[in-house]
Amino acid sequence: MIGKPSSLKCLMAFFLLLNCTYLIAQERVVTGKIKDPSGNPLPGVNVNVWGTRISVTADVTGTFRLPVPSENSVLVFSFVGFLQKEQRVGTDSTFNISMAYDNADLDQVVVVGYGTSKRRDLTGSVYSVKPGMVTATPTFNALEALQGRIPGMDIQRSSGTAGAGVNVQIRGIRTINGTDKGQTGAPSAPLYIIDGFQGGSISDLNPNDIESVEVLKDASATAIYGWMGANGVVIVTTKKGKERPRISYNGFYGVNGYTQYPKGRTGEDYVALRREAWRTTNGTNPVSDDLLFSDAAELNAFKNNQWVDWYDLVNRNGVQQSHTASIQSGGDKTKVFFSTGYYKEEGMLRGNDFTRFNTRLNYDQRISNSFKAGFLTQVTYTNTNSRYDPLTQINSVGPLGQVYDSLGNIKLYPQQTAALASTKISPLADERPGVYKDNNIRGNINANGYFEFIPIAGLSIRTNLATTLSFNRRGYYYDSLSIRRRLSGLPNYAEQETGFSRFYAWENVVNYTRKIEDHSITLTGITSYTRSDDDALEAFGTRLLLPSNQFYRLDATEQISRSISSTLIRTTTMSYAGRINYSYKGKYLLTASLRADGVSRLAPGQKWDYFPSAAVGWNIHQEEFMKDVIFVNNFKIRASYGVAGNATVLPYATQNLIDPFSYGQGFGDISAYQYRFALTTGTADLGWEKTATRNLGIDFAFLKSRVFGTIDAYHSTTTDVLLRRSLPLSTGIENIWQNVGETENKGIEAAISVVPVSTRDLRWTSTVTYTAAKEKITKLIDGKDIFGNPIESKTLLLGRPVNSYYGYKKEGIWQTDEAAKAATIFVGSTPFRPGDIKLTDMDGNDTINTKDYTYLGSNVPKWFAGWQNTVTYKGFELSVYMFARWGQMIEAKFMGRYNPSGLGNGPANFNYWTPENPSNDFPRPRKDAAISSYTGYTALNFIDGSYLKVKTVTLGYTLPVAATRKVYLEKLRIYATANNIFTQAKNKLLKDYDPERGGDENGPLSRQIVIGINADF
Repeated sequence: MIGKPSSLKCLMAFFLLLNCTYLIAQERVVTGKIKDPSGNPLPGVNVNVWGTRISVTADVTGTFRLPVPSENSVLVFSFVGFLQKEQRVGTDSTFNISMAYDNADLDQVVVVGYGTSKRRDLTGSVYSVKPGMVTATPTFNALEALQGRIPGMDIQRSSGTAGAGVNVQIRGIRTINGTDKGQTGAPSAPLYIIDGFQGGSISDLNPNDIESVEVLKDASATAIYGWMGANGVVIVTTKKGKERPRISYNGFYGVNGYTQYPKGRTGEDYVALRREAWRTTNGTNPVSDDLLFSDAAELNAFKNNQWVDWYDLVNRNGVQQSHTASIQSGGDKTKVFFSTGYYKEEGMLRGNDFTRFNTRLNYDQRISNSFKAGFLTQVTYTNTNSRYDPLTQINSVGPLGQVYDSLGNIKLYPQQTAALASTKISPLADERPGVYKDNNIRGNINANGYFEFIPIAGLSIRTNLATTLSFNRRGYYYDSLSIRRRLSGLPNYAEQETGFSRFYAWENVVNYTRKIEDHSITLTGITSYTRSDDDALEAFGTRLLLPSNQFYRLDATEQISRSISSTLIRTTTMSYAGRINYSYKGKYLLTASLRADGVSRLAPGQKWDYFPSAAVGWNIHQEEFMKDVIFVNNFKIRASYGVAGNATVLPYATQNLIDPFSYGQGFGDISAYQYRFALTTGTADLGWEKTATRNLGIDFAFLKSRVFGTIDAYHSTTTDVLLRRSLPLSTGIENIWQNVGETENKGIEAAISVVPVSTRDLRWTSTVTYTAAKEKITKLIDGKDIFGNPIESKTLLLGRPVNSYYGYKKEGIWQTDEAAKAATIFVGSTPFRPGDIKLTDMDGNDTINTKDYTYLGSNVPKWFAGWQNTVTYKGFELSVYMFARWGQMIEAKFMGRYNPSGLGNGPANFNYWTPENPSNDFPRPRKDAAISSYTGYTALNFIDGSYLKVKTVTLGYTLPVAATRKVYLEKLRIYATANNIFTQAKNKLLKDYDPERGGDENGPLSRQIVIGINADF
C-alpha cells in the first residue's frame, strides 16, 4: 500500500516544478528578419536585449535568433546609417523589423528662432551641437568646450586666470565698436537665447544642464531676432523632466599648471647679456664682471651667488573641481528637472581663485489638452579673487637678491637697496598679508515663465515673460607697498563698485501650421518688448586710515581724494515680426520674414527700421531622378538673403548731456560742484548700422550616412558703420558718434563627418570643421584712414580688417656684411649700423620715419579648423581633439620685455645679435639703453601667431550594465582628460608661449589634467 506523500516531498516537488518553469522561461528564444526601407535583407545589424549583455548580429539574410529573459524585454536594433529601433518582446516569438535610414539626422528636431524645425526642412545656416559634446571637455564654461567644433564660430579663451571667460565671434567682425547685445565697447558677441528667453548668460550655465546648442549664422536664421541677433544667435536648450526618473551625478577634479611661459635669464646667461652691452658701448669686455654691477647690493648678491628664478616662485599648480547633482522626473502631465552645482578653480597665482554655485529648476505642466504652462529658473552665485599679475614685474626686476628674510617673510626689496627701489620691488610683494585685495561677488537670478494656449489643432498662442536680476559688488585695496602702487609711488588706494541690473522681456508668439495635401505652411507672428535698467555706484579714495578695513569704511580715506559717483542707464526696445515657412512635398522649401525694431538709444526719427529676409531650399535627393542613386541619402541646396540691423551706441549717445564736475574751482579747501557739457556731443541724425548677407549652402549624406556634412559660403556687406570719432581739442568736445563707413566679410565654412569603422564592438567617428574668411573696411568718412591711439593697434585702414596692426615692418637685424648699405639709411641724421633693427623703407627715400608705417597684419585668422576623432570599443572610449588657428598676427607684448642693457631682466629665449651670433631676432645690447631707444622697437611685438594644438585627449570606460545594476546604477563612466597638452606655434619666438592667449604677457594659458565620473541612478 502506498502511503500519502509527506509535506516535505510535496514542497520539494513544488519548488522543482517552479524551477523547471523558470528554466523553460530562461530558454525562450525569439527570431526574426531585418530589412531596409526597400525591403531588402539587412545583414550585420546588432540586436541587443536592453539592459543586458545578450546580443547577436544578423546574418547575411538579415535573420537573427537570441534568447530573451521575459516578455518585458526590449530588443534594440542598431546599425550604422540607420536609425536605432526598439521593439518590446511581449508574447510574440517572431518579428519582421524594418529599419529606417538615419539620413544624417534629417528628422532631428532643431530649435530655431521662436520655434522648432526638422533638419530636413531648414533653409538657413544652422549648426547643431550634439548632446554630450558640451560636456566632452571638463570645464565650467560651455563655450570653451565648443572651440573649433562649430564652423564659422571663432572661440578663444580670454585669459588663463581662474574663472576667465571666452571671446566669441561668428563670421568675423562687421562692426567697428563691437556689440554685446547692443552694449558698445564689448566684443562683437552673439545673442544668447536660453530655453527661448533672452537675458541669460551662457557663462552662468552649468554645462551638465545643457541638452543641446544651435548656432544660427546667416541672416535668414537670425533675422527673426532683429538687431539683437546681428552678430549671430546661439540657442541653448537645457534639460527637462522625463517620464522615467533619473538621478545623476557628474564630477571631476583636476590640476591646472605646467604653464608655457618664457623664463627669465639667470646665471651666466644673465651676465653674458650685460657683458655684451658693455662691449657694444666700450669696444671691449670689462676687465672684471664686478664692473657690470653699479648697484652695491646687486653686486653683493652676485658675489654670493644669490640667483632667483622668479617665475618658479610666483607660479604654482592650481586645482579645479566640479560637482553636479540632478534629478529628472515627471509623468504624462508634469515634468521636472532640478540640478545644483559647485565649481572651484584656483589659478596659477596665489590669491587668484573662482567659485561658482548654481541651481536650476525647470517645471513644465500640461494643464489640459489646450493649456500648458511652466517656469525655468536659475540662481547663480560667484566669488572671484583676482590678482595684479606679477609676470610684468618678473620680466623687469633682476634675478639677484634674497627673497625671504631670516624669519621666512617676503622681503619687499630683494637687494636691500634704496637705489631704484621702486622698480626692484619683489614680484612676491602682493602675497604679503593685507597688501592686496581684489574681490568680486556676483549674484544672478533668472526667473522665466510661459503660458501656452492651443485652441484648435495647428494653432498655438504663447506668452513668455523673462526676468533677470543681477547684483555685483567689487572691492579693491592696494597698499602703498603693493606692486602697482609702489611702482608709481602712490599712497594706498581703496575702492568699491556695486551694480544692480534688471532685464525684462515680454514676448508673445502665435504659430499656425496647416497641411493641405502636398502643401505645408507655418505662419509665425511675434511681438517683443524689452527693458533694461542698470544702477551703478562707485566710491574710492586714498590714504585709508586703517588698512585692515580694505575696501570698507571709505569715509576713512583722505577727504580731498575721496570721490563718489552713481548712474542709472535705461534702454527699451519694441519689435514686431512675422515669418512664413512653406514646403511642397518636402522637396521645395521657402522661408521669409520681416521684423520691425524700435530702439530707444537712437535719435528721434531714426529709432525704427525694418529688416527682411528670405531663403529657399531644395531637397534634391527626394526627386524622382535621384531614386536610383542609392549612395546618396541626403542632398539639399540652400540659398538665403537678409538684412540685419545694429545699434552699437551707448544709451543717450544721441543726446547732448551734462555731467557733474568738481575739479578746478572751489572756495578755499571746499570744492564747488558744478555741471558741464558731456565730452561726447549728441548726434540728431544718427541711424542704424545694417548688414546684408547672402548665403549659399549644401547639406549632404552619402553611403548610408557613413559620410555626411554641410558646406556654406557667405558674403556680408555692412553699411553706415557706427563709430565714436575723436574731435580736435579746439572744439571743447572729445568725440561724436557718426555713421562713418562700410565693411565686407566673406568666407567658406565646412563640417564633414565620416564613420570609417562600425562593427558590433568597435566604432570610429571622425569630424573635421573648417572656416576660411576674409574681412575688410571698404569705406570710411572722407575716404581716408582713421588713425587711433595707439596708432599701432587702433588705426582703421581702408581695404584691411577692422582689427589691424599698423607700424614699422621689421625685416630682421642689420648684419655685418650689410654695414655699407646700413650706413646709407638714416633716422634723422643718424645712420643704421650692424646690430640695429632692419626696417622696410616703404617710400624708398633712405630715411626711416613715420611715413614708412604700413599694414603689418591682423588678429583675424586666415582659417581655423578642428579635428575630432572618437574610438569606442565595448565600454572603452578614446577621444582626441586637435585645433588649429592659422594666419593671424598677435601683438606679443612680452616681446617688448627685451632688456638690451641687462639692468633688469627679460625672457631667456630671446636670441640677440652679436658679431659672433648674427641673429635676426633681437638687436645688439647696449649699455644703459632702453628698448625704446631703438628705432622701430615696436615692430618687435608684432609676429605671426599661427598655432596647432592638441586641445583635448580623453580616455573613458563605461561599466557594463550587468555590473552597474548590482549597485543600483543605470550607468557609470569614469574618465581622464588632458587639456591643452601640446601646442606648436609657427613662429620660433613663441616656443615657450601659448599664442591662443593673443600675445598678452599676463594670464598665460595652462594645461589641465582631470579625472572625472558620470553616474546615473
